[in-house]
Amino acid sequence: MKKIMIIDDDKEFLDEITQILEFSGYETISLSESKHAVKKISEDLPDVVLLDLRMDGVSGFKIANDIKNSSKIKHMPVVGITGFYTEKEHRSYMAVCGIENCLIKPFNPLDVIAVIETVLEKKNEDE
Repeated sequence: MKKIMIIDDDKEFLDEITQILEFSGYETISLSESKHAVKKISEDLPDVVLLDLRMDGVSGFKIANDIKNSSKIKHMPVVGITGFYTEKEHRSYMAVCGIENCLIKPFNPLDVIAVIETVLEKKNEDE
């Protein structure tokens, strides 16, 4: 069973996306505080991280950049989630931080599954 970590400070959204992923057969780890996210990712080693980009505390961009610069987890796939950063300039910043895929809120639950499947397929090809 593939493990997905979801990091989002919106607890209602976090609960909803967790239920969707668990119903779809994924093991989930939910984190509503960004402060210790990189440490938790390093400990739990999920297959994919779903990461809200705009959170109180540490931003998703900072977390993604820290993942990219960590020798232990630098190859961890990160999918950005945002309802705020939707402009083209944000896309280039996401790429610099190592975020290859992004979901714009609100999104269809099937979209998150499709993105995760795509990311997992790419990860398997790269290994």
